[in-house]
Amino acid sequence: AFGRDELDALVSEAHIHGKKVACHAYGGAGLRASIEAGVDTIEHGSYLDEDPDLLNIMAGEGTFFVPTFTVFIFHGKMGTPQAQAMSRDFRQHHIESMQKALAAGVKVVAGTDAGGWVHGNNAQELQCLVEAGMTPMQALVAATGWAAECCGLEKEIGTVQRGKAADLLVVDGDPLEDITVLQDKSRIKLVMKEGK
Repeated sequence: AFGRDELDALVSEAHIHGKKVACHAYGGAGLRASIEAGVDTIEHGSYLDEDPDLLNIMAGEGTFFVPTFTVFIFHGKMGTPQAQAMSRDFRQHHIESMQKALAAGVKVVAGTDAGGWVHGNNAQELQCLVEAGMTPMQALVAATGWAAECCGLEKEIGTVQRGKAADLLVVDGDPLEDITVLQDKSRIKLVMKEGK
């Protein structure tokens, strides 16, 4: 949708004003141009596996990768016939993109693309990340510390540290053994937001 000059201007202006730039892209020339222009996050990035040198650029520049697997579960089941076919066609590419990104040192973040279409079940994305090859601990970091950093909020939230907001979740179970425990509302025993 944008030429390289426009992308350079968008990224430059956003960064001058202390704002981050998120780029919605699957692959191809637009994805390359956006990464080369210095966007801060790639949302979807389903075909990054076909352009592995982009992953090295992302790792070097600190560009985050937000694969948003959950939204494609929705599209695969409830989308238009074209969206259903697209979701099936790039599924393996999407998984390989995430695996190659991690191997290259790119921070992969849990994000759902407008709530994952099932508001209140963002934890499904963690299950998707684990099914795609992350360890449960990597998925938890992807949803907390790295997600906070991706949003520029790492000084306030994302990890349990003195001086940060006490945002905690207590569950009956061990998400390191079964990441899906985070989706079972009956097993959520305490939600603490800023210490309350």
